[in-house]
Amino acid sequence: MRTRFGICQRKRRYAAEAEALQAAAKAAVTLRPYRCALCRQYHLTGRTKGLRVPRFVLERKKDEDGRQDFTAS
Repeated sequence: MRTRFGICQRKRRYAAEAEALQAAAKAAVTLRPYRCALCRQYHLTGRTKGLRVPRFVLERKKDEDGRQDFTAS
């Protein structure tokens, strides 16, 4: 899906993917960065269906699963 101009203008821009990943890791919800075809910078999106899930999300889920197993014992 292509980002529309109005959406691009409202979203925060990150110059590097690493910077966008750091911001996504701090969010309470699952976000992933993508490179915008309009501004050529990175934005964050909540759409993750069928897309690569960032490593920090997998690690967060692993930690949560580990804590759940630990408290159940």
